[in-house]
Amino acid sequence: MAAMPKPAAFWNDRFANEEFVYGEAPNRFVASAARTWLPEAGEVLLLGAGEGRNAVHLAREGHTVTAVDYAVEGLRKTERLATEAGVEVEAIQADVREWKPARTWDAVVVTFLHLPADERPGLYRLVQRCLRPGGCLVAEWFRPEQRTDGYTSGGPPDPDMMVTADELRGHFAEAGIDHLEAAEPTLDEGMHRGPAATVRLVWCRPSTS
Repeated sequence: MAAMPKPAAFWNDRFANEEFVYGEAPNRFVASAARTWLPEAGEVLLLGAGEGRNAVHLAREGHTVTAVDYAVEGLRKTERLATEAGVEVEAIQADVREWKPARTWDAVVVTFLHLPADERPGLYRLVQRCLRPGGCLVAEWFRPEQRTDGYTSGGPPDPDMMVTADELRGHFAEAGIDHLEAAEPTLDEGMHRGPAATVRLVWCRPSTS
């Protein structure tokens, strides 16, 4: 049987508690990469934004941020975290597998947004449609080794839900890849805690002349 993503009801239940399941601090790779690849005061889109930790961090850094998730409870906590930080984040409830925005952004951020293998190409196409010329994607996913090599720091139970560097090379033009690595970070992100096997990508859409 093919792997299936968790339904919105699952994530609404998970995010319904007052505690931030994945913490309030941003993903370390996103925070670091944003300083290098995101334009100053740019417009940034986060897909699968969850409870908003990355969105709020980027808003605090001066970006105009749009956060998309299909869990209402996640967006509620995004807005709460933004209010506490004194920033604004545009929150949009949508399923990234079906969402068709009518605009573009300077950058897209994706962290640990795991879909079945047959649905991931749609996500990759969405990312590229959402980027303005010269805009960059900053992303991190778990690699299959997160399961096959016995890491216990989180992620889907099925390694087929995870992403490899070779898969990303097959969907993002090589000329736009500024950074691609199989990383072994030590995560400290709420439920994601401890050594992990991840893949990190920065891909920039070519600028038009």
